[in-house]
Amino acid sequence: MARLTMITSLLAALLLTASSANAEDTPTGTAEVAVSDAEAAKAEQFIRTKHNKVRQVLRKPDTPKRAEQLTELLGEFLDYDRLAELSLDKEWDKRSPSELEKFVSLLRQLVERQYQRNMESTLEYKVKWVGTEPIETGVKVKSSARSVTKKRQPPITIDYSMSPAGKEWKVFDIFTDEVSLVKNYKRQFRRVIKEEGWSGLIDRMEKKLNAEDELI
Repeated sequence: MARLTMITSLLAALLLTASSANAEDTPTGTAEVAVSDAEAAKAEQFIRTKHNKVRQVLRKPDTPKRAEQLTELLGEFLDYDRLAELSLDKEWDKRSPSELEKFVSLLRQLVERQYQRNMESTLEYKVKWVGTEPIETGVKVKSSARSVTKKRQPPITIDYSMSPAGKEWKVFDIFTDEVSLVKNYKRQFRRVIKEEGWSGLIDRMEKKLNAEDELI
């Protein structure tokens, strides 16, 4: 397949057409977290382990049990609530608890579905973990993926922004070739809400979730 964009391709095209996110500041959390080298290494090992488990499950026959396993695994490392809050930005505080519950649920289902599709498409890609760097709320774990069959194709960089969550870690943003998943969501959600209102955003998400064809 041509230059894969992994999860960001879903999020950039979930509602409208993709748009550049380079003009916005990198999304951050609510408090600064100092992460030692040892903790950064733990974060890297955590996401590596979860990533490998997802690939293992996807190699199994497609059954309801496999779907349950994937849902559980993704929930162990993807921070859907924080991803949703960062993506909505100022709109988050304007919404009622019931509205936010609905939004997060739809977002989780859409991310889960497309993450599975993208991972299935890249099971034969070789993933290389290339280190970490500190960020305001934790650590960014860096990786690259290269096609085994199309060796001339440049590798794809995939970086995970992570924060401590108890004894483990959670991913709250993913950068594919330096493009932020959260930034793309934020820009598109803002535009849809401005043009069609909150109900228009929810309607678009529900239609995408109920569509039988591939997401754009």
